[in-house]
Amino acid sequence: MKKNYLLSILFVCFLIHFGSSQVSKVRKYRIGFSQCTNADTWRKTMLMEMQNELTYYPSLELITTNANNNSAKQIKDIHELLAENIDLLIVSPNESEPLTPIVKEVYKKGIPVILIDRKIESGDYTAFIGANNYQIGKEAGKYAVKLLKGRGRILEIMGLVGSSPARERHNGFIDEISKFSEIKIVKSESGEWENPGGWKIMDEALLQNLQFNLVYAHNDRMAMGAYNAFIKQKKKKDFFIIGIDGLPGSDGGIQAIIDKKFDATLLYPTGGRMAISLAGDILNKKPFYKENDLNTMVIDSANVQAVKAQSEEIITLHKNIEFSKQNLDIQVQRFYSQQFWLIVSLCSLAMVIILVSLLFRAYRNKQLANQKLEHQTQEIIRQNEELKNISLQLEEATQAKLRFFTNISHEFRTPLTLILGPLDNIISSARLTPELLKRLQMMHRNANRLLRLINQLMDLQKMDNTKMKLNAGNYDIIQFVRGIKESFDELSEKKHMEYLFTTALSKQELFFDKDKVDKILFNLLSNAFKFTSENGRIEIIIQNTKHHFVDEVCDAVEIIVKDNGIGISEKHLARIFELFYRGDYQTDIIFQGTGIGLALSKGFIDLHKGDLTVESKKGEGTSFFVYFRQGSAHINTDEIVLIDKEYDRVERQIESVTETVGNVDAFSKANSKLSNGFDQQLTILIVEDNPDVRGFIRDCLLDIYKVMEASNGKEAFDIIDQEEPDLIICDVMMPVMDGLAFTEKLKSDLRICHIPVILLTARSTHEQKIEGLETGADSYMPKPFNSKHLLVRVRKLIEIRQKIRKHYQENLLLPNTGENKISQLDSSFLKKCNKIIEKNIQNTEYGVEELSNDVGLSRVHVYRKIKHLTGLSVSEFIRNTKLNKAAVLLRESGKSIAEIAYETGFSSPSYFSKSFKDYYKISPSEFNQNSASDNG
Repeated sequence: MKKNYLLSILFVCFLIHFGSSQVSKVRKYRIGFSQCTNADTWRKTMLMEMQNELTYYPSLELITTNANNNSAKQIKDIHELLAENIDLLIVSPNESEPLTPIVKEVYKKGIPVILIDRKIESGDYTAFIGANNYQIGKEAGKYAVKLLKGRGRILEIMGLVGSSPARERHNGFIDEISKFSEIKIVKSESGEWENPGGWKIMDEALLQNLQFNLVYAHNDRMAMGAYNAFIKQKKKKDFFIIGIDGLPGSDGGIQAIIDKKFDATLLYPTGGRMAISLAGDILNKKPFYKENDLNTMVIDSANVQAVKAQSEEIITLHKNIEFSKQNLDIQVQRFYSQQFWLIVSLCSLAMVIILVSLLFRAYRNKQLANQKLEHQTQEIIRQNEELKNISLQLEEATQAKLRFFTNISHEFRTPLTLILGPLDNIISSARLTPELLKRLQMMHRNANRLLRLINQLMDLQKMDNTKMKLNAGNYDIIQFVRGIKESFDELSEKKHMEYLFTTALSKQELFFDKDKVDKILFNLLSNAFKFTSENGRIEIIIQNTKHHFVDEVCDAVEIIVKDNGIGISEKHLARIFELFYRGDYQTDIIFQGTGIGLALSKGFIDLHKGDLTVESKKGEGTSFFVYFRQGSAHINTDEIVLIDKEYDRVERQIESVTETVGNVDAFSKANSKLSNGFDQQLTILIVEDNPDVRGFIRDCLLDIYKVMEASNGKEAFDIIDQEEPDLIICDVMMPVMDGLAFTEKLKSDLRICHIPVILLTARSTHEQKIEGLETGADSYMPKPFNSKHLLVRVRKLIEIRQKIRKHYQENLLLPNTGENKISQLDSSFLKKCNKIIEKNIQNTEYGVEELSNDVGLSRVHVYRKIKHLTGLSVSEFIRNTKLNKAAVLLRESGKSIAEIAYETGFSSPSYFSKSFKDYYKISPSEFNQNSASDNG
């Protein structure tokens, strides 16, 4: 059946191809025509005759060029026509001798050549068409004798020197007038076939005062030039003019006779019609004459109207022919198109008949097959549905499991805060027995181990949901790994192990994510120490190498973690990077782990587009090989950060807390000094829904600060309305109003946006921290946290506020950089206050009430906000702003102290001087003198 179908298709395709070839099998010939004249009328007349004749030769296509009397250009044009692959060349030579070589070249290539008007200097051409120029000269001579009645003086304006028409027209004319001795040619000069040439010769003849009775010009254009030149000087023609061409049109010889400018012109046929006819005969292998003469006649006042009418009739006929030809072309194209589509339709019909028969057979076979397959299809559908349901159930179970682990991990962080925080406080106490300290440190280690497992579960969920993002920067990997190595030094000493760091590199820059590489190396080193007995050997090696990654071989940094521990059996090596894989419970030591660490490490390395491999032998040890690509071409632009601020911030915090825990007295003194820097005890608001956590934070702060408590964001706002705190510590996950919504609302309220906020949360990922900071929070602490760490964070934020206040007290200018940076809302508030005060600076009565009204806040809120931001009362803030303006005026205006005092809103010069001296520690007059000496 398939074979019959293919044969039918091939048959139909053959029919369509055959029909198309029949439509387009008419042979087309390309004819090149090279002209040489500037005479627009002569050129148009010739082309019109050719176009008329082409109507009878639809197989001929004409390509024309015009050299404008330039032999070199005409030779170039002929070369270009040859490049067009013409089948026949028609050429009207500008000059005989220069055109002879190119015409011979074309002829010898086997391309027929038809010459028009002029011959070449050889017989290498196919045919010639032209009038007998000698005979035209004789006819002109006879008519001149007739006009002169046997006696007179003639001015001859010849064609181009060297051209055969000019030479032959001159000879024929001379042979005829030489029969009359009283007729003489007084001047014979070339006008080069153009109007300006005739004008020039006439100007010269008139300048020479040459006497003549008749002008004989070898064409009408030169004759018209001579006529116009004479009329310009003499105004009236008093001689006879004979031209040659007899062309129609407004600038032709026929019109010149009608206008009585010429006395006669001899018709010089263009030969356009005969050229096309002759080309058709040559290309179609029909007989033809090589030499083809064109007849001439004299056109004068006696027959000019008849000739003009005949010319106009020819032009009209040409237009009609053109129109008819266009219609004929349309009809021919329509015929060909209809013929083609008829063939296509017939073929399509045949194809449809064949297809219908084939489809009928196929339908009949399909019914039989469908009956057999229907039962099988239904069974497959049922099985697919079962598989889909099982797949969905498995996916839901997996997601539920991951959500459970994630949620339980978050929930673990809160009780861990209440375990690790008090443990840190107890361990830092100096009043512990060695035995009790040992047990507490064991509890602390296991609580931290539980925290690491929780972090691994959270990383696992992010990795599984493809939400894990790389934050890679360009860092020194040698220094980074050395720092991680040093964190295990104490453990190696306890186990009496040989613990080495080996590298020949002093520095090696590499693009990597500090947080993730830290976890990779911590996992590998933890496993090495876990499975290597005392007095064993662990070595970290870093070196540059070439490595074959998945897609290419490129430069890489190789990190090797090598131990001589118990090793891994060969059957487990290929699966140790699988999630939750722990080997055989009975026989394999690998069961001791959770099956998460190595899988996470592999995932972190894959994020770097790196590689992780392992070599191990049971009882001899294990080596892990980590490969990172050098350069940054493999990392996406959005994965590159200039610096991992979060990782570095955590490192600084750990150092700060360690230093503080190690020096309890220094920490207490720092907080005591901070507290003494304020007029009254600072107030901190704790917003936390868990009462145990809230109580733990309260106990940490109560010795230094006044503490207020709220269980959610809404309750916190109720407290803030009654008493404004100096700082807020807020949990993120709370009922009614969570910490993010609370912070966003607080930071968008102009009255209280200046209050610093520390967010506490069990959600500790980079993305969650960024989300918290974007709401406007000043700091972000993950649970569990160290109590000393919390106190340091509180102290640092309050110290920043102290610096801002001091800065404002000194110059009332907005801080721009460093720790003094404040929120945009607070900055805008202070700028607004400064502008309002400067606007009302001359008002001695302008005070707290007026400023509160202009700012749009209550008196209490304005007082609290300015006091919190600057440490100044509103009155002091207004007075200091005025004094700053006064200092500028003293330095720049040249006004007296009294004038400046009143201009800046002080009630008297004496009060102004006292206030100025209290603020600047110098009197206004001394300030003036110092400014003058500085300017001098």
